[in-house]
Amino acid sequence: MLNQYFLDESGNTGDLVKKPPDLNFANQPFFALSCIGVPDCDDLQKYIDSLKSKHRVQGEELKSKNLYKSKPGFIYDLFDYIAKNKLPFYVEVVDKKYCIAVSIVNHQICPPYFQQFDSEINAQGFRNELSDYLSENLPLDCYMSFFEACIDKSEAALLASMKKLRNYFRSKEFTFKYKSDAVRCLQSTIRFYHSNKSSNTDLIKNLVPIPDINKKCNEIHLLPHVHSWFNIMGKVNKYHNGDISDVTFFHDKQDHFDDILIFCSEQLKNSNVKNPFDSTTDFNIKTDLNLKFPDSKKSAGIQLADVLAGYISRYVMEYLYDNSLKNELYHDIFSELIACYGPDKNFGVNFVLPINRRSVIFKKFNL
Repeated sequence: MLNQYFLDESGNTGDLVKKPPDLNFANQPFFALSCIGVPDCDDLQKYIDSLKSKHRVQGEELKSKNLYKSKPGFIYDLFDYIAKNKLPFYVEVVDKKYCIAVSIVNHQICPPYFQQFDSEINAQGFRNELSDYLSENLPLDCYMSFFEACIDKSEAALLASMKKLRNYFRSKEFTFKYKSDAVRCLQSTIRFYHSNKSSNTDLIKNLVPIPDINKKCNEIHLLPHVHSWFNIMGKVNKYHNGDISDVTFFHDKQDHFDDILIFCSEQLKNSNVKNPFDSTTDFNIKTDLNLKFPDSKKSAGIQLADVLAGYISRYVMEYLYDNSLKNELYHDIFSELIACYGPDKNFGVNFVLPINRRSVIFKKFNL
């Protein structure tokens, strides 16, 4: 069975929570991580070489940023290799601002530590809709207060963040359709903190995202790379029926976050973590996970993953956000990927975007 998977990312891989806040994320508002199984890299390299000749593409290494605008036909033909060879592929594409909004909702408004709704299904539905609304409407000062709470982890910063949210929720600018529920949940979290802080001295850490630690022992707050990597591990493990003992992952060289990704891999070993809302993942990894970081210049598989991640992030931006997409070929390219989908597979793209954004592409392609 297939045992080689190649990964690469598109978009700045750094943490989202920083001071001062940059909600434009250095002009990279999306992060995408792709993973693709390639059984024969020599065959893939021969195919790439033939496409370079056909489309007059120069250079030793394929890069999405060099191909997306100038050579969309090359990308179409390259993805035809995925379809014809039935290669399993997984892409996580993340709206970074939405990712922060989700974290605010999950940690400070509707955390999982006590029951605020009749069922977890209702609670998650509320979280999803509120996250969508906040990602489009939350004022900058609320983000700033949340960032302060994440970084300082003090009672004063935490309460200031939640009270800033409460003031916004009570204002006329907050027009969320479940406004009263949002206020009620936030008030419940504040009361929960005051009621339990004396018996749980680390309670503040439960109401902000758990940071990752880099090689210099600095905290990294909200790294979309981590969440994407967790999901991809779960999907590959599911595809292999819970046994990836002979699988090797080849991720493009990481100078800053390789240790974090390795650490995350170890955390899933013999894990009982489950996502009740996603049957396409299995996080119970039973063996050590083999993760390597080769140079992309020497790996056709990683170059294919680079083009896949870069295409998806740019396509989402142009089609779903700034409405600048004019060339129908980019839709045809996505259709080429959809051709790989099937009822017995969990291949494809996971759109970590607000519902109103992803519903556009779902409707167009009947997803």
